[in-house]
Amino acid sequence: MEKDRRGIQSIEVGGSLLQTLVRHGAPMMLKDLAGEAGMPAAKAHPYLVSFGKLGLIEQDAGSGLYKLGPFALQMGLVALH
Repeated sequence: MEKDRRGIQSIEVGGSLLQTLVRHGAPMMLKDLAGEAGMPAAKAHPYLVSFGKLGLIEQDAGSGLYKLGPFALQMGLVALH
């Protein structure tokens, strides 16, 4: 990532949650996901809600675990082509 170009900090903060899910490679609890991304769970949750609306992540209704969603898969498949 280029450091001299101005970006949108909230996108970068939220992106750290997605990067953490990718690095971990398995579904995660909110507290663990937020902790590994370097933020409190209360800060991470609104990002995860928005990412869920976009299909980037999804939360298992039974376990409460977060994982990458169908849009994340679709983006990865397009990137492979």
